[in-house]
Amino acid sequence: MLKQLLNKRLPLFAEFLRAWIRYTSYVQEIIGTLLLILLLGGVLIWRYEDISFGDAIYFTFITGLSVGYGDITPETVMGKIISVCIGIIGVLIVGLSVAIGARALTDTAKRHHELQQQNANTEAKS
Repeated sequence: MLKQLLNKRLPLFAEFLRAWIRYTSYVQEIIGTLLLILLLGGVLIWRYEDISFGDAIYFTFITGLSVGYGDITPETVMGKIISVCIGIIGVLIVGLSVAIGARALTDTAKRHHELQQQNANTEAKS
């Protein structure tokens, strides 16, 4: 049963990954730019807040991904402004990632449905 499941689902997952990589490649410059802006935000947080560079990068990505544990919070006005900008950039990155994943999943599901229809037509002719 496991072998049958893997033989059916693993190719679908591989097709999804190929589609995800293809669509990501279309916007790789945008993703790269947004990540660089986040990194710049981390450097600015490090500069304006009294925290280590590692903590600043950690804070930046936790804030950018909208996780926001609250273990590190900005104290200065400039740090708070930078944090809001980091959050906005993070929303763009997450939204873009979700859109790419949804498109890849739609393509994979459509292809899977087409293959099922072809198999049904082949079996009906036999």
